[in-house]
Amino acid sequence: MFIEVQSHVEDLTTKVKNVRGFLQINNYDAVFYQRTDNFAWITSGGYNGIPYNSETGECGLLVTSDNIYLVTNTIEKPRVVNEEIASLPIEVIEYPWYEDITSAVWRVVKKGKVATDTLLDGFDLKTAELSKLRFSLTELELDRYRDLGLKATQLMEQFCMTTITPGQTELEIAANLNQVYLSNGLLPTVTLVACDERIDLFRHPIATNKRFEKKCMVVSCVSYKGLIVAITRIVHNGKISQSLNDKFLLTATIDAQLIEATKVGTPAGQMFDKIKQFYEEVGYRGEWKYHHQGGAIGYQNRDYLITPMSQEVFQPNQAFAWNPSIKGTKSEDTIITGVTKPEIITVSNSGWPQLKINIGENDTLQRPAILEL
Repeated sequence: MFIEVQSHVEDLTTKVKNVRGFLQINNYDAVFYQRTDNFAWITSGGYNGIPYNSETGECGLLVTSDNIYLVTNTIEKPRVVNEEIASLPIEVIEYPWYEDITSAVWRVVKKGKVATDTLLDGFDLKTAELSKLRFSLTELELDRYRDLGLKATQLMEQFCMTTITPGQTELEIAANLNQVYLSNGLLPTVTLVACDERIDLFRHPIATNKRFEKKCMVVSCVSYKGLIVAITRIVHNGKISQSLNDKFLLTATIDAQLIEATKVGTPAGQMFDKIKQFYEEVGYRGEWKYHHQGGAIGYQNRDYLITPMSQEVFQPNQAFAWNPSIKGTKSEDTIITGVTKPEIITVSNSGWPQLKINIGENDTLQRPAILEL
């Protein structure tokens, strides 16, 4: 679907080097990955799952100091080997579908010490520690992420401009948008739709039979090869009231300030303090308490949220999605930390109206406005 500048083998080599560094530093003999997000990461986009509502895949990857194994049952082996890891130097360990995957892993590692991202008997569960290895995106991932952001935004905005009409239910809007994504090779992992008063009432509005009259908010997390972008857009039937326009401008201002403040080396706790400050500066002190403000994104809808307890430090080439909201409004896009400033990868490019936000004495940042239908 997208043209890629780096081979999957090169990408795998980079990631396995980092995993083996983890083995050495933490005195492990192997790491076993079974979560779908980590499997996608290390295989450059492979999928090891069956049901979309499970974080655990049907097979896994075992990385040792000198080899990489696919541990798979008989059912999954043909598809995964031929469609997910075909170009990769990975040795296959097959076991009968009626046996346990844990036993198959132990037959390889014998009595070694194994870290895992999934709760399995006899292994050390190190989900958070292993997830950190994928926070800095590789060259292939950066290239793929930019293409995904461009495509997902085009599809979202074109859909909002041409397909959403008053009288449709939230469920119809959600279903039609998901069809657009899926038919273009993208997987929607979150689809939220709220119309009119439901936008004011709920920060996470699951779609219902409520019909669109005046205002409609569409929220999407969209995946390609495991990587996920987050986008929110709002449309309005007819002219926007001055009060709604003013409130949305404040929300977009907070969003612009958060984007501008996303810099490599920033402690997450410090960012949380900035979040509170930005809300207070626009006259909505404490509004942040009603909804999380977003955080790191990548192979999960959020790798971690920014909270008062956050201990993470922002990494080079790490993706983030902020989603500030003031009752009835929200602003959200996906960005990547850069050398001098963050890069918005879900930037509007289809004629969507824009707001020019002042973020300093001599600098501005464009944020998507509310679209008048």
